[in-house]
Amino acid sequence: MNFDELDDSVKEALNKVLGTALGVAREQLEEQGVFLPFAIGLEPQSGAEEPELRLLAVPPTENPDDPEADIDTEAMAADLVQVLNQEGANFAAVAITSDVLLAEDNRDAIHVVAEHKAGAALAIVQPYTMPDEPAAPGTSRTRWPNRRTCRCSPRTPVATGPRPATRT
Repeated sequence: MNFDELDDSVKEALNKVLGTALGVAREQLEEQGVFLPFAIGLEPQSGAEEPELRLLAVPPTENPDDPEADIDTEAMAADLVQVLNQEGANFAAVAITSDVLLAEDNRDAIHVVAEHKAGAALAIVQPYTMPDEPAAPGTSRTRWPNRRTCRCSPRTPVATGPRPATRT
C-alpha cells in the first residue's frame, strides 16, 4: 500500500509518533550527547479527547563482570520490541527510536521506525554530526542535515543496527 493511499487519521498518527520520537532524540543529543533506545506510543483516541503519547523505555542491562562495558543497545531495542508486543493493543501507533551508525557513510544517525495498528509502517533516518566541543550555554552546535524517509512494510529488518552507547 502506498503511503498516499492511507487514511488521513493513519498518516496523522504516524506523523505524530515519528515527529515526537525525532524531537525527543534530538533533545537528548543536544543535552546529553547521546540517547538510548526508546519508544513512543500513541494511545487510541477516546471520544473528543486528544490521544495521549507515552514514552516507553527499558533499563540498560549491566554487566556485573565489567561495569565499565558499553551498554548493549541491541538488547535494549529487543526488550522494547518485547514490551511493545505485550502492550501493543494499548496503542494506535508506535515508534521505536535508536542511535545508529550508517556504515556506508560512517555517520551517526537517529533511526525511527513507526508502525500503525492498521499495518502501515514508515521509517526515518536523520544523520547528525556532533561538535568536537560542548556548545555554549543556551546554544546548540549539533548539525541536522536533511533527513531521509523510507516507506517500508511492517517488520522490515533494518540494515543498520543500534550502535553501542559509550559511558562518559
